[in-house]
Amino acid sequence: MKQIILPFILFLFIFQSGVAQASLTLTPNPVETSGVADPNDIFIEIIGYATLKNEGTETISIKWERVEVDLPQGWESLVCDLNSCYEPPVYSNIANNIGINEPVTLAPGESTNLDVHAVPKGIAGTAEIRLDVSLLSDPDNVLLSGTYTFDASLVSSSKDINKARLNVFPNPATDYVEVQAPQNISRLVIYNVIGRQMRAFNVAPGSRYYVGDLPSGLYLASLANRKGEILKTFRLSKRSMRP
Repeated sequence: MKQIILPFILFLFIFQSGVAQASLTLTPNPVETSGVADPNDIFIEIIGYATLKNEGTETISIKWERVEVDLPQGWESLVCDLNSCYEPPVYSNIANNIGINEPVTLAPGESTNLDVHAVPKGIAGTAEIRLDVSLLSDPDNVLLSGTYTFDASLVSSSKDINKARLNVFPNPATDYVEVQAPQNISRLVIYNVIGRQMRAFNVAPGSRYYVGDLPSGLYLASLANRKGEILKTFRLSKRSMRP
């Protein structure tokens, strides 16, 4: 009897471990993106967008840790999740030595953006960043790793410069967003993840655009010129203001 029970228990243990490991998905993975490095604008970012989803049946709290596998000297990197966009020195959302304790809590079926921003600081090159994801309850057990690669080339035209400087911020947003647009941007359009238009704004210098009544979640924010041509689309994370 023991010869039957012990293998069965072992099978259940392996099966449950496999389920736990498969309860999170990161899409896409790997993330490959490219952009420009402008020596005259050291704040230009190249952003690798990804979505982390809880595929399990229980609410979980997530820890991520950023590992700079290969980063050119002078570059910086940072991570954005559902809670915040963190400054480059923040290597993890759970880091007692720097006073960070911001777990990402996901109910079954919920998702968070898990984006990596590379800041070339005007230096051409390539970079690789890895994000290791674990449960807050078992932080040393990495459930999955996401690989983000970046390729920055020096700007070759004014068109490259203008496109690179387009931005929608803050991201994540709570009540308002603003647009950084050095060229003829006339419209900001926000879509949900299935492509339904949720908001549309006429863009004017110095203006802010109210998104506080949108449900928390992920959106796409597109910037269009006067001809209606979409010049750039961003992943925008909307979150509710904490009480």
